[in-house]
Amino acid sequence: MGDSENKEAVLNEVKADKSEAEKDASVKNADKSAKDKSAKKKSGFFRSLKAEFKKIVWPDKETITKETTAVVVVTVILGAIIALLDFVIKTGLDKLIQIG
Repeated sequence: MGDSENKEAVLNEVKADKSEAEKDASVKNADKSAKDKSAKKKSGFFRSLKAEFKKIVWPDKETITKETTAVVVVTVILGAIIALLDFVIKTGLDKLIQIG
């Protein structure tokens, strides 16, 4: 009986070792597949980024000049309007303070 008990104990140890080895292998495979997925995500991101850059239509020099001129003119006009309003409000408040 002692001999069969020893065989059972050895078999149980072998089974335990196998299951641990299988767990280790599955963890390694999971890590590897996670790394593969991460690499695929990154490469997919850069592929889509490259595709989006190909879709960009850069304006020509004439368009850039026209748009820049429009932005500068509108900025100067708005600045002048704000300065004028500031001057009118300040002058009006000064007159009110002198009266009061």
